[in-house]
Amino acid sequence: HLAAPCAGCHGNNGNVGAGNAVLAGMDANYFITQMLAFKDGNRPATVMHHHAKGLNVDEINLLASYFSQQKRVTNIALTPQKLKADHEN
Repeated sequence: HLAAPCAGCHGNNGNVGAGNAVLAGMDANYFITQMLAFKDGNRPATVMHHHAKGLNVDEINLLASYFSQQKRVTNIALTPQKLKADHEN
């Protein structure tokens, strides 16, 4: 699958917890613009320019379509819980 290498940094189906861009539900045109900027070096990056340079325009378009169709999952904050020992009421 073309998007498999993306999961390492951007999470399954483009839903990353924190730190990197959430790709799921991203506008396809925005995705394409950003990937082309990585590809031609107009957008600085640590590793994305390497990934983008390995993709042709058709592959970038396919990835844009794929990620735009994924459901964005928002992280739900966990509620603190107070646990009781078996002998407490």
